[in-house]
Amino acid sequence: MAWIVQHRPTHVVSMARAVNSKNRLQVRRVVDVPLREVSGICLGRGRNGRMSLITVGDHAAKVAWFSLSRTDDTEIRWQTNNISKLPGSLLPKRDSQIEAVCSDGLGRILLLQETPPRVELIDPKAPKVVASIDLAIEGRDEIARAWSRPKGSRGEGMALLRGGHLLVAKEKEPAALIEFGPPNSRSRGLVQGGALRDGEPWRTKKGHHRFVALAVWYPDKAMAKNCADFSDLEIGPDGHLYLLSDQSCTIARLDDLRAGGGTAALLNAWRLGEMDGKPEGLAFTAEGHPIVGLDTRKPRRNLVLLEPAVAHLRRRGENL
Repeated sequence: MAWIVQHRPTHVVSMARAVNSKNRLQVRRVVDVPLREVSGICLGRGRNGRMSLITVGDHAAKVAWFSLSRTDDTEIRWQTNNISKLPGSLLPKRDSQIEAVCSDGLGRILLLQETPPRVELIDPKAPKVVASIDLAIEGRDEIARAWSRPKGSRGEGMALLRGGHLLVAKEKEPAALIEFGPPNSRSRGLVQGGALRDGEPWRTKKGHHRFVALAVWYPDKAMAKNCADFSDLEIGPDGHLYLLSDQSCTIARLDDLRAGGGTAALLNAWRLGEMDGKPEGLAFTAEGHPIVGLDTRKPRRNLVLLEPAVAHLRRRGENL
């Protein structure tokens, strides 16, 4: 893909030490994103095979993206859009609190806002807001009380589930994965290969909605040890769910999430090493190389490509 080779040697981030462990990732390339405080990234995949890398920041309600080329001689051409100006958007122009972004097979973009806890589904082609969804946790248990605190930690990462459901990563206090959906609907969970397929739309009705928590998964001991907080979610090309932890500088591969909630179990984890910014967004190339968005306060050196590939499709008999 073109963006992998469009760089200058001076753009490589320095590492604290040489990487020898197979579970320590190296920075391969660095790209400048025209956004302050990159807080979420995702890879958009359409039915026609076209792919785009989409980024958001929580400083302003803006989205930046570029189309991924199949050739090696195409320059990165960022496009940006001010979401707060779209008809139907409730996002403020400044301090938008956008923490994550996802894209469905129709090219629509879903933005997760931490405060207040809600999402907006945007059709960039229209352009307009298709749906606005409030996210609520009912009851009086620990997770419901934490979600309702005015200054509490809420959604930091997001993945699209089939049936119009959402999987949201609550950052901390406590860190958890939460499935949201329409009231009276049943939890679907997420198994390997069970997320939206390339080109598949995320199905929800137009207008304003209220989703409630249908299931909660708390980290097991191994996951809690390797992931001090939850910063972003992404479905890899291999169909597994992956999680980014800012405080631990870790990318984790998770086991299946059983419908109804329970425990989120760790399968494997990789350390990022030293970076010039806070890792807050996670995506993958088609070959399974991690892409991490950095909060650098300035729109420079804030998107890194890592190696080796960790989410590539494996041949039969190949070990995880």
